[in-house]
Amino acid sequence: MVPLRLFISAGDPSGERHAARLIRALRLISAQPVVTGIGGDAMREEGAELLCTQDRLAIMGLTEVVKHLPFFFGLLRRIREHLAAHRPELMVLIDFPDFNFRLAKIAKELGIPVLYYISPQIWAWRTGRKRKLARLASRLAVVFPFEVEFYREENIPVEFVGHPLIAELENVTCRDAFRQTHGLAPGRPLVGLMPGSRVQEIERHMELFLAAAGRLRACRGELQFAAAMLKHTAAALSPGHRELIGRLGVKLIHGDSLGLIAASDVLLTKSGTTTMEAALLATPMVISYRTGALSYLIASNLVRIKHIGMPNLLDDQPAIPELIQREVTAGRIAELALELLASDSPLRGRVVEQCRRVRESLTTAKPASVRVAEIVLEMTGRRVSR
Repeated sequence: MVPLRLFISAGDPSGERHAARLIRALRLISAQPVVTGIGGDAMREEGAELLCTQDRLAIMGLTEVVKHLPFFFGLLRRIREHLAAHRPELMVLIDFPDFNFRLAKIAKELGIPVLYYISPQIWAWRTGRKRKLARLASRLAVVFPFEVEFYREENIPVEFVGHPLIAELENVTCRDAFRQTHGLAPGRPLVGLMPGSRVQEIERHMELFLAAAGRLRACRGELQFAAAMLKHTAAALSPGHRELIGRLGVKLIHGDSLGLIAASDVLLTKSGTTTMEAALLATPMVISYRTGALSYLIASNLVRIKHIGMPNLLDDQPAIPELIQREVTAGRIAELALELLASDSPLRGRVVEQCRRVRESLTTAKPASVRVAEIVLEMTGRRVSR
């Protein structure tokens, strides 16, 4: 059988995990795919050849990108040359719109069809971009039910495939095993810190989360702390961060962020994919969002949504605490976390019930990666072989 040739672009760690799961699903239901693209270790382990690793793309904010433009344009030039020479049957793009929209344009010019899986959250801001997406993408596989109607207005084929994180939860390390593996006490409450996967996010959130942890320890001495870090973000920790981490006894967790979320009694997290992971695992959380002053000023004039946490956007009774920009203080984070740590807290009860509703709304008969693999085969004229 002729190999299935794909180009897959996943620009951040969460998207890359979904890309790896898609490659695995394709291997199970059809011939061995031949994949090139943008990603990380998880994709490479599934046999993908990477033209660039996602850590090179880990730039955040509207203003921070400018100084990296020569690198981005050089990479786009290399990708165009690769696509023209190797002609993949399909390009699969996963979220990461500022970069992936440019790839979609290149694919369109070269006559390569595009499947956008986990479409960008352009319904939150810059809604006019959905017309651009409709011109560039051949088909959309979306992970939130409300996105179907949003995109159908543009007459683009769109399907709700369920949320890919649900399948990942099957492999989450159990609470006791996680704590034993990482030297955490089984009987003491655990506060998880999720400051982000980009260096800029660490710079904006880690010090505040550590300061909040210090306040929490002062109120409840039995608390223990752990923080999920990627290797490149851990390397970017400042001496001040490291001193606080040592003083508070914060365990640094590499490679098992879902395990940390599942094992935590409360999570201190920046906005983003982590909030969905926590909601699907029913872990109460305090969501924080901070960015550069100019980036925030620009974004605040463009955003069209009421909440920064996706679980709050998906539910008609949002209860998960959110703090934005100047509201993000160590004192306020600690205050909300203490309330969520109390087992009889009404807030904790509302948050846990909201998490249950969110998970139910995103669950489908087939895992998302399996359905997307089927869509890939449909778009390339292939059959399911097993």
